[in-house]
Amino acid sequence: MSGPGIRRRGWSLVATTSAALCVGFAFRRVFGTGEVMLTAALSAIVPTIVVLACSGGPKRFVTDAEKARATRPLWPSLVLSALAWILVVSASLFRDRAVGHVLPTPSGMRDIAAAVVDAPKSILTTVLPAPTDGELLVLVSACVWVAALAGAELALRTGTVSLPALPALLALIVPVVLGVGGPGSNLPVVVAMIGAIGLLLLIRAPERLPPLGTALVGVPIVIALACVAALLGPNLPGTRTRRPPDLRDLVALPRPERLTGISPLDRISAWLMSPDQPMFSVDGPSAPDRYWRLTVLDRYDGSSWYPVRNLRATAGRVPESPDGRPPVLSTVVNTVTLRDLGDIWLPGTDRPTEVDAPGLRLRVDPDSGVIASGSGLRSGTRYRIDTRVPALDPDRLQFLPAAQDPANTALPESDATGRPIPALESLRAKATVATSGSTFPYQQALRLAQWLRANHRYDISAVPGHSYRNLQFFLETTKEGTSEQFATAFAVMARTLNLPSRVVVGFSAGREGANGVREVRSGDIVAWPEVEFEGVGWVPFFPTPGQATDSGARKQAPEQKTPATSAPAKPVTRAEKDREIAGQTRSGPAPDTATRSAAHRDGTRWWPFVAAGAGTGVVGYLAAAGIGPVLARRRRRRGDPREQVIGAWRQINDDLLGAGLRTSGSLTVGEIAEYGATRLPPEAGARLPGLASLVNDIAYGDRGIEQADADAAWRDRAIVAGAVRRIDGRPRPHVRAYRRMRPRSVALVFRSPDKGRE
Repeated sequence: MSGPGIRRRGWSLVATTSAALCVGFAFRRVFGTGEVMLTAALSAIVPTIVVLACSGGPKRFVTDAEKARATRPLWPSLVLSALAWILVVSASLFRDRAVGHVLPTPSGMRDIAAAVVDAPKSILTTVLPAPTDGELLVLVSACVWVAALAGAELALRTGTVSLPALPALLALIVPVVLGVGGPGSNLPVVVAMIGAIGLLLLIRAPERLPPLGTALVGVPIVIALACVAALLGPNLPGTRTRRPPDLRDLVALPRPERLTGISPLDRISAWLMSPDQPMFSVDGPSAPDRYWRLTVLDRYDGSSWYPVRNLRATAGRVPESPDGRPPVLSTVVNTVTLRDLGDIWLPGTDRPTEVDAPGLRLRVDPDSGVIASGSGLRSGTRYRIDTRVPALDPDRLQFLPAAQDPANTALPESDATGRPIPALESLRAKATVATSGSTFPYQQALRLAQWLRANHRYDISAVPGHSYRNLQFFLETTKEGTSEQFATAFAVMARTLNLPSRVVVGFSAGREGANGVREVRSGDIVAWPEVEFEGVGWVPFFPTPGQATDSGARKQAPEQKTPATSAPAKPVTRAEKDREIAGQTRSGPAPDTATRSAAHRDGTRWWPFVAAGAGTGVVGYLAAAGIGPVLARRRRRRGDPREQVIGAWRQINDDLLGAGLRTSGSLTVGEIAEYGATRLPPEAGARLPGLASLVNDIAYGDRGIEQADADAAWRDRAIVAGAVRRIDGRPRPHVRAYRRMRPRSVALVFRSPDKGRE
C-alpha cells in the first residue's frame, strides 16, 4: 500500500482539526482571542466527527479503509455537514432567531446566508477589533468548518502526505487579509500552523519507522522549526518598516451618516461671546497645557473648512496613525462627563488609543483619531478615554521633511468661472515673505506661526469667517481675529508652501476644581493648525498670540484688551527650543539627521539573524545526529546484493562502536570480527568471522552474491545489534551520546556507499 498506513490516516484527523483551529485562531486580530475560540472549536471538531461518522467510524477506517476510500460516496458527508453547520450556527450565533434557541427558521437560514456574504465587507469597514455580533462571527465558523471538512475528507480519501493541509492554508488567507491593522500579530498563528502541518507530515509519512520512532525523531524537529519561525519571523528585512497591503484602502465605505449641526469651527466666536457655558468635565490626570481635541478639519473649498468624514464603526479601539507617530511620553486615562457640548464629536487629548463609551455607537476616523457618535450626544454621557501623550522633540523635528500628502496640500486655485483667485496669490506671497530664509519645513512652519503672532492681535469680537476673502481681510486690514482666523490662515498659507496642513478645533484644559475635576467651558474653545512630517505624523503649531508661564498656565497677552477669555498658547516645553530654531540661519546643505535617525530607528538588527542562524545550525546538527543512523541504515539496505552485504557490515561496525570499539577506521575486517567474537556472546560473535570472510571476498575477489546472502547478512546484523544492547560493560549513555554527537561520527553515517572502509 502506497502512502500513509490505514491507522495513520485516521490519526491524521487530529492534525487537520488542529490546522482548522489555527484558522479560527487567526481571527483573533479581527475579533479578539476569547471571542473566537468557542466558535472555532465547534467549527473544527463537529465536521471532523461528521466525516468520521460517514466513513463508518474508527473501526471501519482502521480495518477496511482502502475499500471504503474507493466506494464511499462524497455527497452524504457534504449534505450532513451542511445541515450540521446550519444547526450549529443557529444554536450558537443566531439563537435569538431560532426555534427553541436551536432550530433555524426559513428566515433565519436566509439571514445566515446573507451574513456570510456581507460579513467580509462589514469587517473591512469597521475598525478592528470588530463587534462580536453573530452576523460577523458566522464568517469564522464558515472558514473553519470548510477547512476542517475538506482536510478530513482528503486525509481519509487520499494517500498523499501533505494535501490535507491545503484547505487550512487556503482558508487562512481570509483572516490574515481581514486582520491587517488589527491588534496583535500573526506570528503565533504562523507558529501554530507550522506545528499542525509538521504533525500532519509526521503522521502521514511513509511507514519506514515505527510510530514511536517517528515521534521521537520528528516531534523535536517540528518544535525546532516552530521556534526558528518564532525567532526569525518578526526580524526579517522589511517586516518592521513595511506596511502590509490593506483591503480597507480599496473598499468603499457605506454612505456616511449625515453630520447634523454646525461645524465646531463656525461656533468659536459664539462660544467665546458666552464663555461660561459648561461643555464637559474631566476626571483624571490632565496637564494644564494639554488641549482637548474635538474634531479635525482637513478639506477646504475656499469658503469653509470641513470636518473629517472617513468615519468607521469601532467597538472602542482607535487604530495607530498610518503616518507614523512620535515617541510616547506617557499614557493617560481620563473619564469625561459631557454637559452642554451636544453635536456628535467626543473630546479627547492628543490621539486616543481606546474609548469605552457604553450605550454609544462609536465612529472613528483612522487618519486623525477623531471620535464621533452615531447620534447626538446628551448631557450626562460618561466615557473613559485612554491616550498616549507624544513626546515631540524639536531637535529631531527640525530636520524632517514634510510628508508627501497631496490631499492635505490641495487648495482651490480658480473660481467658478475658471479665473485665478486673487486672494490666494496674496496669501501665497505673504507666506513666502513670512518664511523667507527658512531652510527646513519645520523652520518654515515655526516662522509662519511667529509671523502671525507678531503682526496680528487676538480679539474675541473679531469678524468670524475663514474664506479666502475673510482671511485676506484679517491679514491685511483688521489684523485682529480669534483662533479661528489664526489657525485657518496658518493652514492655508502653509499649503501654499506645500506643507501638508489641517485645522483642529478643541478646548484648553479648563479650570481645576476643589475635587480635582477639571471643568471645561465654552470660553475655553480654541483652534490650532497641524503640519504633517515624514515618519512622525501631525505636529501642532500655535500661531494665536499668547504667552506661557513657567507652570504652563496661559496668561493674557500684554496688548490684549481685557477679553472674556485668554488667548491660547503652545506648551512651554517646546517654546524656547522652537524660538531658537526659528531664529537660526544656515548655509549649505541640511545635515542628514533625519536619514540617520530613520536608519538607526528602522534599520535591521543583526543579532536576531546571528541567533537564528546559530540556533538553526545547532538544531540541524542535533537532528542530523539523531536521524543520521536511521537514514544510514535505510541507505545501506538499498542497492544490489553486494552493496547490501557491505552495508550490513558497516552497520555492524557502528554497532560495535557502542560496545566499546574505539575506532574501526584503522582496523582490518578480520580484526573487527575478532573483537566482536571476543566481546559479544557466542550466538552473536560466532557469526562475524563468516560475514567478514564474505566481505573480503566481495572487496578483493570476484565472488557472486545472491539476495539470500544479503538477507542473511542483515539477519546477522540484527542479532549482533541485539547482543550489543544486552552486554555488560557497555559504555555509559552519556559516553555513547558523546560518540554519536562527534562530527566524525555524524559525517560517517552520511558518507556515500563507495567511500567507506572495507
